[in-house]
Amino acid sequence: MSSTKPQKAANPSTGRTYASVEDLMKGEGISAEVQQTYAQLVRDTRVTDGLTRLRRAAKLTQAEIAQRLGVTQAAVSKIESGRDETLTVAIIRAYAEASKRPIVIHFGPRVSHVEAVKQHAAGLRHHLDALAALAHKDEAMAKDIERFFQEASRGIDQVISCCRERLPRSPKVEVVMQTQVDLPAQRSRVTT
Repeated sequence: MSSTKPQKAANPSTGRTYASVEDLMKGEGISAEVQQTYAQLVRDTRVTDGLTRLRRAAKLTQAEIAQRLGVTQAAVSKIESGRDETLTVAIIRAYAEASKRPIVIHFGPRVSHVEAVKQHAAGLRHHLDALAALAHKDEAMAKDIERFFQEASRGIDQVISCCRERLPRSPKVEVVMQTQVDLPAQRSRVTT
């Protein structure tokens, strides 16, 4: 005789609909702390805000970027004040081309600092390998690349040294060595 466990019922629908996640959180009594965390996450990750910052960093007005995109200034204003859901990859690519700056959008779980450093190191190695390959094609270029490698090596060492100095210092440790023949007053002390 087989026994089956009763299936756990799904949360019953409340029948309520909400116009936004913000409305849902308020309507369902989600804590203020969670609402604030969500609001900050939205502010930090809005692509439209990123496009506006990118345009400004490139010292372009909305009218100038509109001309480069082949749209009106009003259309650019609508893009930058709009919701991410209305953006297309074509718009994002056009902003990157107009501002002459790269745009990277990451989907998926947040990358840890350690993983990010590993990814950057792999990218750095890829580019350094490409430069080393170029150095084999032209002797004058090889000398320039060698100088660049020396400068880059010093720069990377300085960055790592600076960050390493920010690590917490280990407390001083006292090492005491005593043998059976030593008297307590004759112990050797080394402090590091």
